[in-house]
Amino acid sequence: MNWFYAINSQQSGPVSDSQLDELLRSGKVSPDTLIWREGMTNWQSLRAVRVAAAQPNSIRQTDLTCVECGRVFPPDEVIMVKGSWICARCKPEFLQRLQEGVGPSGAAGGMWRTKKQLVTCSEKPFPDRCVRCNAPANGYRLKRTLYWHPPAYYLLILLNLLIYALVAAFIRNKAIVRIGLCEKHRVRRRWGILVCSVGVAGGIGLIVAGAMEGSGAAILAGIGLLLGGAIYGGFTGARVSPAKITKENVWLKGVNKEFLAELPEWPGA
Repeated sequence: MNWFYAINSQQSGPVSDSQLDELLRSGKVSPDTLIWREGMTNWQSLRAVRVAAAQPNSIRQTDLTCVECGRVFPPDEVIMVKGSWICARCKPEFLQRLQEGVGPSGAAGGMWRTKKQLVTCSEKPFPDRCVRCNAPANGYRLKRTLYWHPPAYYLLILLNLLIYALVAAFIRNKAIVRIGLCEKHRVRRRWGILVCSVGVAGGIGLIVAGAMEGSGAAILAGIGLLLGGAIYGGFTGARVSPAKITKENVWLKGVNKEFLAELPEWPGA
């Protein structure tokens, strides 16, 4: 079986199964490298192809990657625990983390899916795929700093906005993610930022001018322009937002479903 693989947007191959295994062992390709062969409709990550091939209905024997340490093992040296392959050395620590409700450490990529959300660790680089459409990102990563606190604290806004701001700044959790974006969505993001900036600046200008001239129409037009620019910018941006952040992990919503489908199930509580 001949495989093609892509590194930094450069396609290489074909290589045989054994050659692909050797490339993985040597580190030239990783579990997140996109691969393709004749008969596949789309490029998929090596991890996704290997996990699919290792399902019980499959008779194919191939090396598998431990989700904890990232090392590659023959199928008889790993076990499946809640959707993740674990080697014998990592099994005790992995099970202990599950009992504590923390989940795996993520040394082998550090990404999982749970329902419609992606679970990862702060500072973990994303695979070389666009989070919006799953197309190759060609090495591009957008760094985003995210903050989150339990939604109940929003009730403090009803009491006093300043009190809410102070409490939120104190109790919020922080995560840094580096998401992949394809060229199409990078362009859309740039346009979104431009339209948002122009809309907000123009809207504020109209509101101020309307207030000075006593023109209600100008004020309404300014409010409409400000809101329109902000909404357009929000909808055309990366749109990946935190659903939850803890000290160990971050749950993200807004990720493409095909992107999520190539990740293992989250084994945490």
